Amino acid sequence: MKKLGFLLIAVLMSANVFARNASLFSYNHAKVEKALVSATVLDHFVSNNVLTADQLNIDNPVVANLKVSANVPVMGPNSALGIPGFVWGLVFNLTGVLIVYLVTEDQEETKKAFYGCIVNSLISAGCVILFWGTIFGAAVTTSS
Repeated sequence: MKKLGFLLIAVLMSANVFARNASLFSYNHAKVEKALVSATVLDHFVSNNVLTADQLNIDNPVVANLKVSANVPVMGPNSALGIPGFVWGLVFNLTGVLIVYLVTEDQEETKKAFYGCIVNSLISAGCVILFWGTIFGAAVTTSS
């Protein structure tokens, strides 16, 4: 128990040494304030004129600093909610495969989601085998 206490104290003291580097959290307050004011002015301009992003006039001084990149899609063309199919299958298993199938209606994305589901199943099976192997290994050593 004493060893655990000393280890805990050592960890907490080392964390305190690393936490003293406050320069990581410094920023230029004036730049942040200027950006927030610009964003507020742009928000009022767009809401008062009821404009969409496509209708903004870039020559207008209010939106002169706005960078428009219309060629970059926010979500992939065949991804469900912008999340790749593999991740849907990996995280949500068969439910993720069903979501990808229903939302995208794309065979390739559904196949990727299914591969994610298979990887999830293999990882889960490996964890179960490791868990029970550890339990049985501990039981064998204690009974000997």
